[in-house]
Amino acid sequence: MKDKMVIERGVTMEDTSIMKECEFDQSNGIYRMLFETSADAIVLIDALTGQIVNCNKEYELLTGFKFEDLIKMEIWDTHPANQRKKCTSIMRKTLKQGYGKVEFDDVRAKGAVIHSEGKGRAFTFNGKAYIQIVVRNSTEEVQRNQELELKVKERTSELRDTMRKLKVYNQKLRKLTSEYLRAQEKERKRIAIELHDRVTQDLINLCHLANELKEQSDESIRIPVENVLSRAKNALAETRNIMRTLYPSTLARYGLIEMMRQELGNLESKAGISTQLKDNQPIKLDPIIETTLYRIFHEALLNIENHSCSTKNIWVNIGYQSGFVKMDIKDNGVGFDIKSVQTKDPGGLEGMRQRAELVDGHFDLESNPGKGTKISVKIPIHTSDEIIR
Repeated sequence: MKDKMVIERGVTMEDTSIMKECEFDQSNGIYRMLFETSADAIVLIDALTGQIVNCNKEYELLTGFKFEDLIKMEIWDTHPANQRKKCTSIMRKTLKQGYGKVEFDDVRAKGAVIHSEGKGRAFTFNGKAYIQIVVRNSTEEVQRNQELELKVKERTSELRDTMRKLKVYNQKLRKLTSEYLRAQEKERKRIAIELHDRVTQDLINLCHLANELKEQSDESIRIPVENVLSRAKNALAETRNIMRTLYPSTLARYGLIEMMRQELGNLESKAGISTQLKDNQPIKLDPIIETTLYRIFHEALLNIENHSCSTKNIWVNIGYQSGFVKMDIKDNGVGFDIKSVQTKDPGGLEGMRQRAELVDGHFDLESNPGKGTKISVKIPIHTSDEIIR
């Protein structure tokens, strides 16, 4: 066995701070005790040739080789042949810097490959350069990391697959939503036409008949006939209002903005409320989005007319913002407690919210007692393209 060397650094990860205080002139006995009793595997090599000079029992256990065989070997003999270049590079770097990190696949005596890592420390003794390496078996840790990486890859793949399925599901949902909305509008149109062809025509005929009776009757039945005529005219007007609500033909003919102007003008005449409409709409919207916005706008005006008796002003703003169409409807009425209304009678408010969400939109409501109400609707423009398909 070659003479064991005294070094200036500790030989184990735990004993580093102790051995830092050891000097070259300390006795070989102290070094030998630390070297041989260390819980870590330690190997001492010739820095120039790579020849194994000394090692402790833990290094024998790590490599599976006996001491008498190890001291006849060079350090790269314990590594796969393809790692000799890497081993030489690490030795040179450690010798140059005085220290270095070591990480290798080691070939054990029976051919099994283990992964080891540790730290190397270069020093000179009696004019000769040595490198002491403190290593540990990190095979299990590496295997755990590899298993973890594999699980992460599997989970990532599953997540991507789920995202793909979700995308397909969303596309199908949008298509179903499109079909539902189109079917709904088609049915509304059918009912409006039925009202026009049947109920409206009958009411018009009734009005004509009542007019004729009024002209031909004596004074005793004229008043009842006028009462019938008045009721028939009111029923006719209400039926036409229902028809416009079911299927606003003006919307398809002139577009959303013109329809909004008309309804705001009607509200001004009927309720004496001042209205203001601002629009920034350079292109025509998809009919589904346009209809959705109109339905929400119409419902909001009905709510204002029915519940906000002190309203003096209404402001409506509609335009584009970063890929979205946004509509704000604000009044200076009495306002209300949102939580109370949503709990007791959500009514039209929930209907407006559902309409917006059907086209991937967002509905927001702001109101406080005495501070008026603001409704905001935001719908992505891309919904238009996707729903049309």
